[in-house]
Amino acid sequence: MSQSAYSVSELLQTIKFNLESQATFKSFWIKGEISNFTAHRSGHWYFTLKDEEARISCIMFANAALGVHFGPKEGDKVLVKASVTVYPPQGSLQINVSAMTLDGIGDLFLQFEKLKKKLFEEGLFDPSHKKQIPIYPESIGIITGAKTAALQDILKTLNLRWPGIKTHVYESLVQGESAALQLIERLKYADTQHHDVLILARGGGSIEDLWGFNDERLARTIYNLSTPLVSGIGHEVDVTIADYVADVRAATPTAAAQVVIRDFREVKNELSQSRQILIKLIHQRLNKAHLDFSNVRQYSLWSNPELLTQDLNIHLTMMTQGLFNYASKMKTHENRLKALNEALRFAALQSIRTKESLLNSLKHNVLSSLKSTMTYKMTSFSQSVGLLNAYSPLNVIQRGYSITSKDGLIIRSIQEVNINDDLNIRIKDGEIRTVVTQKESYGKEKL
Repeated sequence: MSQSAYSVSELLQTIKFNLESQATFKSFWIKGEISNFTAHRSGHWYFTLKDEEARISCIMFANAALGVHFGPKEGDKVLVKASVTVYPPQGSLQINVSAMTLDGIGDLFLQFEKLKKKLFEEGLFDPSHKKQIPIYPESIGIITGAKTAALQDILKTLNLRWPGIKTHVYESLVQGESAALQLIERLKYADTQHHDVLILARGGGSIEDLWGFNDERLARTIYNLSTPLVSGIGHEVDVTIADYVADVRAATPTAAAQVVIRDFREVKNELSQSRQILIKLIHQRLNKAHLDFSNVRQYSLWSNPELLTQDLNIHLTMMTQGLFNYASKMKTHENRLKALNEALRFAALQSIRTKESLLNSLKHNVLSSLKSTMTYKMTSFSQSVGLLNAYSPLNVIQRGYSITSKDGLIIRSIQEVNINDDLNIRIKDGEIRTVVTQKESYGKEKL
């Protein structure tokens, strides 16, 4: 039985794992009343959150506590964002608080979280969409409240970091119901004025004071800007929807000014360092070249440069002599080729004359034979024509005779003809079509 039993630590670790691995308990909102509040010197807050029927221990670590804009005290009704955890050494269930606000303004936080989630899922916070801030802008547009400390801090910082930088201020409401619409109007106009970068800023304040910067319409306007935008809204712990959409988020208005322009003293120092490095590199190159030149001067070629071409001249002389020898051999071969060409031409002429004589003789023989053959063939043809004419039925017709046929066949006997047969009679100059009405047979004695 003991082998299958949990130890206390195993049980608590199992409970801890099962609770903390569930998505439902990883991040949620809970409201209640604060009691037993303790602010530890480490910055952590320890307190109990309770209602009429239950209570639960809470811890808020120092980095999260910095984001709370009020001093919690006993009895405060609060809305907190938390996750469930188990603390095994004491066997206790507690919640780890990451955000806190007074319950009266809790609805604003819930609206903020809902809009933040919506815009995140639509991609308005996507880093790939964010525009690069130019390193050395020439013109900066500032959208902020008129005659505010934030504006003065920005202008002072910009002029200290880069005296004479060109700026233009677009004054706007930065809190209240009309703030978001006016900020949108100023941003759209500033985006058409060909600035290199824009700053959207205001000083610190409560969540209600900064609520205009959590407007969905303002967020979409910032997303669609063509000009890069740096936000500097509130203090370091204040983060608005506008900060998430901006190309760069600075913690404060002063920090925003520091983001958009470099300090000319830093640039001057970098240029001075680059100049020193460049001068050093040039001196190194010159010293190396001088050393190389000194080494070259030690060679005998420096005092007697003809040595450099001596071997080449000798080689050239040998090549020239070889070329002359080759040309002489080529001349001998050329003469031999001419003699061979003359002999070949003479032999060809002799062969052509012999072949020509033989060809003429053959031509004469062929013509004589052809003439005799033609004479014989013409005589035979004339005799054949005479015989053909003598026996041709056409010649008989010419002498007054006719040829009778039926259905294309020549009639040779009275027996081949019947009464009412259609007959064709061919005579010298045409044909006669007739019908047999009577026939009479002759005896052999009349034939």
